[in-house]
Amino acid sequence: MLLSLSRSRRGFTLIELLVVIAIIAILIGLLLPAVQKVREAAARAKCTNNLKQQGIAMHSYHDVRGKFPANQQQIGVNVWEGVSASYWILPYIEQGPLFQQFVIPATAPPQGRNSGDTPPAGVTWSGNAANWSTAYNLMNTPINTFICPSSTLAPQRGTNPGGWDGPGSNYGWSFGSSVQGMWNDAANGMISQRIERNMASVTDGLSNTLLASELLSGSNAPQAGPGKYPFDVFYAGDGPITSVANKEFATQAELDAIGSAAKNSPQGVKSNNGTMPLWYSIGQSGLTTAAPPNWSWPTAGGNCCPGGAHDWSWGVVPARSLHTGGVNALLGDGSVRFVRSTVDLVTWQRLGHARDGGVVSLE
Repeated sequence: MLLSLSRSRRGFTLIELLVVIAIIAILIGLLLPAVQKVREAAARAKCTNNLKQQGIAMHSYHDVRGKFPANQQQIGVNVWEGVSASYWILPYIEQGPLFQQFVIPATAPPQGRNSGDTPPAGVTWSGNAANWSTAYNLMNTPINTFICPSSTLAPQRGTNPGGWDGPGSNYGWSFGSSVQGMWNDAANGMISQRIERNMASVTDGLSNTLLASELLSGSNAPQAGPGKYPFDVFYAGDGPITSVANKEFATQAELDAIGSAAKNSPQGVKSNNGTMPLWYSIGQSGLTTAAPPNWSWPTAGGNCCPGGAHDWSWGVVPARSLHTGGVNALLGDGSVRFVRSTVDLVTWQRLGHARDGGVVSLE
């Protein structure tokens, strides 16, 4: 005789199910910030490595040439049709084949000069339109060493109404502390748009001088605005900038006046910065230390509106990143430090100035 044993089957009650869901939600809530921190730590480490590679490349170039590259080498017939210092270090960051595809005309001005300058007697400087067309297309090649994984995506080629958009550019060479970033033969940084400097010119010492730091890409906003802080360049007009008493060391009050004009009454906006590392324009391949990292005011150009955000003379183009609390900074000796956004203004300005004689402490 078979006996059948009945067993009662019992499922979860509604209260038990809600408790389980609540526990899972709490665990996810606790886990997500940790995951985000790990992700940002990895991104910041990759960013640090990018800057170290650029520092090694710059030193390698200096070993061969005895000087650092200028941040302008004209290729085309117009002075703005040129490549940046980043172009010259391509062979040292495993981008030799890309480097070789650029052709600089034999008649082009030397680094830091342009066809508007006076050449030596019997010499005529002129670029080549076809060579520039090829170079401009090559500039659309993504180069991971120039892209920070924490940054937002740059306006891609053909998407920005102002043009000059490209694959992404999140690092800039330090032009120094002046509020005149471009077309400045007196630029006091390690790298100059107009002059090929060498290590001997860094009289403050390589470990006390900024070589490069971070940039953010533009938001792709229309030129008429509104722009998006902290991504875009807002044009304040030359007046607030040219009125700075000591152009190499703007005071906090003078910087506030520039930033307020840029934010509250901008003449225009450009959102195609941080797109092309191989183009000479500041905001694409250069920055200044006139204002502290992650400046609380928008990046400020002078008179509106140069095409390449910002390839004009006057402007405050600070280091910026989406890392929490500061930016990665490449020093002249090749080391990388994380500099807080709260760094003392004069300390940061002196870090950018290669020859001011001031004592710098980032501790």
